Amino acid sequence: SQLQLERLQATLQRVYRDVKFYRRQFDRLGLLPEDIVSLEDLPRLPFTTKKDLAASYPYGMFAVPLREVVRIHSSSGSPGNPLVVGYTSRDLRNWARLAARLLTAAGVTKDDVVQITFNYGLMTGGFGIHYGSEVLGASVIPTGTGNTFRQVQIMRDYRTTVLVATPSYALVIADKLQEIGLDPKELHLRIALMGGEPWDEACRQEIESRLLVQAFDL
Repeated sequence: SQLQLERLQATLQRVYRDVKFYRRQFDRLGLLPEDIVSLEDLPRLPFTTKKDLAASYPYGMFAVPLREVVRIHSSSGSPGNPLVVGYTSRDLRNWARLAARLLTAAGVTKDDVVQITFNYGLMTGGFGIHYGSEVLGASVIPTGTGNTFRQVQIMRDYRTTVLVATPSYALVIADKLQEIGLDPKELHLRIALMGGEPWDEACRQEIESRLLVQAFDL
């Protein structure tokens, strides 16, 4: 908890100094970052809402100068302003390491071939898992979204062992296998990493039984 407190205090000092929104919020409450001296003080801090993030469009919440930002992602912005996020080089390294830990927890290793069917674009999509897989030393196939027949062809021919997809798209892939008469036993899949939408245990069991994988929630 001491480490948590130290990092919290460092974060509060930084945003109070560098982000006008937080300085206004603190000043409105008559609060200074140094007033937070224990984790029990957390309830004194104001919430930051999605509305606040949208109102800061595009760069109002950035705590570093734009010259230190090497990547910009955002939400779709429907409705209202997109939520814009900037990443420094260190952020991207941390993101990749965290994703590598997640992948390791699911049993992915450097010997795996990871096929990522998430979108690559303004949404963060496939990027985190992509770079995390590379940190592990796994082979990455960034197929992106769509063209299910081609996805299945690549899965078979490139000997994909890990499928990264939304749960609904994993079932679309299972349907395509059935449609073209390809037995999942002919594939090399062993793990499915599912994210991007809610799913339940029944959906997990269907994915596992139809693709012959162990399915995990990202």
